[in-house]
Amino acid sequence: MTIETATNLTRPYELFQYAHTVTEGYLGTVIVMAVFMISFISLKAYRPSAAFAASAFITTTIAMILRAASMLNDTILFGSIFVTLGAVALLLLEGKWN
Repeated sequence: MTIETATNLTRPYELFQYAHTVTEGYLGTVIVMAVFMISFISLKAYRPSAAFAASAFITTTIAMILRAASMLNDTILFGSIFVTLGAVALLLLEGKWN
C-alpha cells in the first residue's frame, strides 16, 4: 500500500481527512469508541446505567458530527443511535432519573 505524503495541510479538517485516508477509513470509528470509553469512565461517579446512557448520548452526538464530515459510515451511526435508545429505555424501566 502506498501512502502519499501530506502536503499543504493548513486546516484541521484537512488533517483529519488525511488521517482518515491513511487509516483506510477507521479514524472515525476509533474516535467514537474512544469518546465512549473516556466519557463512561469519567461518569462512573453516577450509577452505571446513568453513566452508560450519558456516554451513549455523547457518543451519538459525536457520531452525527463525524457522519456529517463523511468520516463515519452509517452502520456505526445507527448502531450508536440504537445503543442510546436502549440505554434510555433501561433508565425508563428502572424508574430512577437521579
